[in-house]
Amino acid sequence: MSKASIIINRTQELLRSLWYKGEEVCLLCGGQDGPICPTCIKEYFHPELARCQACGKLIARESTYCRDCLEHRGPQALTRVTAWGHYAGGWRDFIHRIKYQAQPRLVQKIAHLLAEWAVTQLPPPDSIVAVPMHPSRLAERGFNQAEMISSVLRWELGIPLLNGLERVLPTRSQAELSRQERLHNLTGAFKVRDQKNFSGHIIWLVDDVTTTGATLEACAQALRAVEVGEIYGLCLAAGIEKNLVSAGD
Repeated sequence: MSKASIIINRTQELLRSLWYKGEEVCLLCGGQDGPICPTCIKEYFHPELARCQACGKLIARESTYCRDCLEHRGPQALTRVTAWGHYAGGWRDFIHRIKYQAQPRLVQKIAHLLAEWAVTQLPPPDSIVAVPMHPSRLAERGFNQAEMISSVLRWELGIPLLNGLERVLPTRSQAELSRQERLHNLTGAFKVRDQKNFSGHIIWLVDDVTTTGATLEACAQALRAVEVGEIYGLCLAAGIEKNLVSAGD
């Protein structure tokens, strides 16, 4: 390792230690043992559950796919999808603070935990691709939360970001639509610029939340059209199989 590389690595470690030092309050519940306490990890991240390999939904440990995907009602173009936690309660509120309350810097506070989890779930990629926003939506919000997540993964893991996937249609918000409508809302919404840069790449395709998997699927179809290698969807949160939802959720 060169002298310059050693200095860079030591600087990164110092910055991480300064950032995480004193992070004693849980970001989700305000209790002790932050940045995410053991109680919230159990309640929202469910390490005892598996993730549907097609759409990322939290499912029983002995399962491979959720019911929707077993019936071919989920994504088809991705190699695999995984989601960190269940989109509910404190974890959903945290994501909403990032996304709707203009607090994108909160992503930095979970960067180390997210990166540690991601490398245990997916094989190493050649590059990370953020699900893009249409320019009109980006101008309205001021930032793309998927890009923020991708950037902290790049910082933590040293995996390069690959730009060139673009959203070319200003479609309706997926949150407003039914499952069937979501699956058709994004048809033709994405395209790839500089196609040669993507050919053969193993990619982590990053977004904040997946429900039906329609957004990831539409992106993956655009990437498949330019002969990308493997595509792994990676999200902060997803739904949970209905029969697993407890009365308190």
